[in-house]
Parts: sequence; C-alpha cells; structure tokens
Amino acid sequence: MELVIDKTDLQNLLKKAISATEKKSALPILSNFLLEAKEDRLIVQGTDLEVHVSVSVFAKVEKEGTACVNAKKLTDISRLLPSSEVYIKLEDSTLKIKSGKTKYNLPVVPSEDFPMMYPFPEDNAFIVSGDEIQKAISKTSYAASKEETRFALQGVLFKSLDGSMDLVATDGHRLALYTIDRNGKGEVNIIVPQKALNELKKLLTGFEDVEMAASDQYVFFRTKEWVLMSRLLEGAFPDYTKVIPQEFSIEIKVDKKEFLDAVKRVSAVIEGDPKPVKLTLKENTLELVSRSSEYGEATDELPIEYQGEEFSIGFNARYLIEAVEVIDGDNALIRFTSPNAQTLILPEDETDRYRAIVMPMEIT
Repeated sequence: MELVIDKTDLQNLLKKAISATEKKSALPILSNFLLEAKEDRLIVQGTDLEVHVSVSVFAKVEKEGTACVNAKKLTDISRLLPSSEVYIKLEDSTLKIKSGKTKYNLPVVPSEDFPMMYPFPEDNAFIVSGDEIQKAISKTSYAASKEETRFALQGVLFKSLDGSMDLVATDGHRLALYTIDRNGKGEVNIIVPQKALNELKKLLTGFEDVEMAASDQYVFFRTKEWVLMSRLLEGAFPDYTKVIPQEFSIEIKVDKKEFLDAVKRVSAVIEGDPKPVKLTLKENTLELVSRSSEYGEATDELPIEYQGEEFSIGFNARYLIEAVEVIDGDNALIRFTSPNAQTLILPEDETDRYRAIVMPMEIT
C-alpha cells in the first residue's frame, strides 16, 4: 500500500468516519480504521458493529493494499500535518506517514480481523434526494422517544409508498411526519436508529442523490463517495395513519416567530419539564398562560383571526416549540378538534409535506 493524498481531503475523510468507530470496546479492532488504497481512491471504513461507514476520496495510488490502524491516533495526526501533500506507505507492520519534514510510524493490526460490510442489496434499491433526506431527519427525529424501555420508538420509521416515502417519529405524546419523493421499485418498512441518522447527516451534503435499500437486519445508504450500513431497530411501530386527524373543528394561523417567542416567554416561569402552558382562543386573540406554585404566573397574548366560542387546551410547551421550530416559512397552522384530542400542526404552504401531532395535557 502506497499513496499520496491531499491533507484537507484526508482530514475530511477521517472526520466523516471517526464517529462510527468504537472508542471503548471489548473488541479492540473496533477502535481502528480499515484503510484501502484501490485504483485512484483511498477508502476508509469505521464501525462499532451497529453502524458501519465507508468513505472514499481521490488519491494518487502507487501501490494498492490495505492497512488497519488506530482511528483516533490517525485522525489526531491528520490535523497536525504541516504540508498539503501527505505520503502514506505500508511497510512490514508499520504505516509510514510523511508530510513535509514530519514523519510518523504507526503500528498496524491484521486487516482480515476488521468486520466486513455486507453487500449492498441492489435488487431492493431506490433513489432519494440528499436534500430531502436531510430535511426529513431534522423535521422528525426530535419526536423520537428518549426512553430506553421504548426500544422501537427510539428510531425513525422509513415506510415506502407509491412514489414516495414517509419518515415518522413518535414517543407516544407527539408525532412528526415528513414525506419525500423516491424513484425505484425497492420497498422498505424499517426503523432506523438515531445514531445511524446522525452519521447520515454528517455524510450528506444536500446536493447528491442517495441510493437506499434494506435487508432483513440492515439499512444501506450509498453515493459514489460513501456507504453507510446500520443495524435496524426491532419491534412494532404504531400505525401512525390512525393518529393524524382528518377532520377538525378549529383552525388558527399563527406567526411562527411570534408564537415561539410567546410560548418561551410564558413557560420560563416553570422549572424543569414538563412545562405546562394553557392556550385559550378568544375573539381575535390567543392567550397563553403558565402557572408555577413556586415562581408565579406568566401571561401573554397574540393577535389571531378567530370568531368562535372560547376554547382552552393545555400542552407541554417543549412539544409545541419543537413541533413549530422546524416549520419552513413565516406562519404555522394549528388545527384543534377538542380539548382532549390530538392537535395537528402544519406549515401554511400546502405543498410542504411536514405534519406534527401533539397530544394535549391536563392543566389544573
């Protein structure tokens, strides 16, 4: 193995792969990168057995080969190299790195011990936009469960439809849904863990098309520059289509920034979580109230278009904030059915495919 690579390219490559490695593991091999010089690319792989990342970049390969070297040490060294050109060569059991007058000799371990990535399921693949995947993750993953006992709800559901795909997250108290377009005949109905989605966000630029496929136990995302493979979460995901109300009795439009600021202001009087906030619809007015037995009471009002009877409903303020924050545009629509039923929050733009459900909470 022998190659020359640009320092910045090497740094970016290692940065993308390092978080997939396992720092403290019973298997020491997982703290290593697998480097492969092949044709005109340097390929770097990292894995913790749950998530496996393979990234590549152009390099002048003089001799093909593989090497397995400590991931943190190589990444740290790459940040300190003085020259823009980096020479990497495997000699016996040593990886030699040279940049300017700086030289490093790093020990390697047998490459054959490194866990191999499974083949990409070509026959079950389809294509999605990198930009849309980025949006979908940011607009849904906030609603995933943080409770370790709700294993299946800790990830995001990817469910293929005819020409599109739903991404859905829920913790039982709220739900977030975003629909993206897709091209191809592959089908998925899988739960992808948060760590895989975090790694995917680091790899995406937003300008690329991404091939996606799944097997019984793994999901795959692939472009020309990288491949991500992740173990799937097991368990049953609730039927989200039954949660989204198709009819409503009240709809109001709020200025996104004004609404978020008002919710934050009144909920500041409450310590900890949940932060109960009561919304009351009056004639052309939305009243927001929070009360704390220890710190007192906060009230605020926003102008809205509303002519119906007075209507009150309580929420966890954080759920409202997180559901509205990810909306694009200046306004949000809030649809109510009753004080005890789920509330639908959505963008004013009808072409936007984001939907959020927030369950009310009883406020005494």
